[in-house]
Amino acid sequence: MYHPNAPIYVGIRLNNALIGTRAGYYTFGYHVGAHVSLTNKFSLQPKLMFTAGGGAESNDGSGGFGTAGLSLDYTYNDWTLGAGAQYSYVSTGVIQGASSYLTLQRSLEFSSPRLRPTKTQLFTNALLSTWNEHERSTGFIGIGGRIFDKHTFKSVYLTAAVTDLGGYMDVYGGYGVYKDVSKFRFIVEANAGTGGGGRAPAGGGALYGGQGEIQYRFSDLFMGISSGLLSSLNEPFYFHYTALRLGTEFQFNSKVYKHPDFSLQHLNIESSIRTYLGSQGFSNLGIAFQLYKKGHVSFRGESYWAFTDGRGAYAEGLFGFRYQPNAFYVESQIGAGAGGGINLWNGAGLAFVNAGLDLPLGSLASLNVKYIYNVYSTTPFPRHGLQYGLGFKIPFTKA
Repeated sequence: MYHPNAPIYVGIRLNNALIGTRAGYYTFGYHVGAHVSLTNKFSLQPKLMFTAGGGAESNDGSGGFGTAGLSLDYTYNDWTLGAGAQYSYVSTGVIQGASSYLTLQRSLEFSSPRLRPTKTQLFTNALLSTWNEHERSTGFIGIGGRIFDKHTFKSVYLTAAVTDLGGYMDVYGGYGVYKDVSKFRFIVEANAGTGGGGRAPAGGGALYGGQGEIQYRFSDLFMGISSGLLSSLNEPFYFHYTALRLGTEFQFNSKVYKHPDFSLQHLNIESSIRTYLGSQGFSNLGIAFQLYKKGHVSFRGESYWAFTDGRGAYAEGLFGFRYQPNAFYVESQIGAGAGGGINLWNGAGLAFVNAGLDLPLGSLASLNVKYIYNVYSTTPFPRHGLQYGLGFKIPFTKA
């Protein structure tokens, strides 16, 4: 999200280990930066990052991860290639020091009309694996998204284990082809990314695989059935899965695009600090996306990552159902939380019932506060919690 008058931006950030002994190490959080132009093609990009997380072989304690970086960037059309250096410090000092880095970035412009709308999907991801390296049925949940071109598409997925691999998470992307036939869409794609944690012998963390999917689309919703395989590059860990995906599909264009078939919509994103109370309590940094809304009811995908009380390896993925007739709302959340000594070796199921207030701070922002009550967990877990955060509406037009 860029400032309207200054070359300053803020954004979300997810880091994960690709090689080495820290397979399964993830951090999630936010960054702020600026673009300082040097020439028509070159610019400097200073940035500050704060993320939270841990896992695998990292004895990272609390999990807060601060980084300052500076890169020299070269821009060609929508693509930017950067090289720079950064200094990082984990809250316990176990990980610290300077390193070099490379960046590759693609920009999408929404402030001026595009020649054709962009087709996009956001969805939930529920997987069941019965054929795998550990020879036990294993469930996963997560969220994902796709952006479609004329015949091809790009995708991203985040999933977490909810059964005996509690603590395992993966993040991977894909590139594939698709074909629409009436209300059905046929998809084939190749995948690559990283994963690890829990009991998964995922080696250096690098994953590869592929999948096929059949979707049925109705209105702006869709349901998909997928079958695929993911395998670790360096170790024998693999799993074949069948996935059920439920989500929303929309074509969107610039908010200033004047077309009679498009109406103003908002992508709702909420950044929060979620604190569980009591002697075993701890705090988490997280984000929620509104995947679908109809009237007063909305469906959300959420993820939280611990950064206090020695829980740095803990991560949580939730699906939320919210009823909000006005500023007051009630909601239920189900999902998984594991790592940091919580549900690390078995099932990782969680269920919450919450109540809160969503108070407008203007036309595109709101302040959100809520009380959290844990009604079910597979292992002992704090019963009460509080959450506060900021919500943002990103405007676009939708067919």
